[in-house]
Amino acid sequence: MTDSTLDSFTKLIPGFGSYKSEQKRRDDDVEARKYLADRLQECKRDLQIVATQFLDNGNFQAITQAEKLRTAIELAQSKIRAAVEGYSSWFETSKVDEAKLKKVLDLDNDLVAVVDRLQHEISLLSEDSFDVASATDVVSNLKERFSRRAELLAK
Repeated sequence: MTDSTLDSFTKLIPGFGSYKSEQKRRDDDVEARKYLADRLQECKRDLQIVATQFLDNGNFQAITQAEKLRTAIELAQSKIRAAVEGYSSWFETSKVDEAKLKKVLDLDNDLVAVVDRLQHEISLLSEDSFDVASATDVVSNLKERFSRRAELLAK
């Protein structure tokens, strides 16, 4: 279906335009969450590289800490992937709350920054300096912020 055909439906069928914009918001939300989940996958890969060094050196305490961090990242990743698709008003007659959408967008941008910080924290891990506390705090922060996002979308 071409854009001109969709524009024709928008003009001819009452409600089609709002349906189209709601679907676009859902699609955008899916893409944003996919991006975050993919970035978290990169973090897990980076952590795996560091953990492999510990395995080679027999540093089992560090391996245990790395596995706990990997599990926390994976749980956050699963939560992000499984979230309900973005803001919409399927059964509401009210218009979309633009202020709410702005808050969601701000949270999405913030979530990307948190994942950037997590990737940085993982890059700092080494045999000499292996303390996952900072990275673990970042993952907790990510989960908390994503929960706020979900609460905002549910209202």
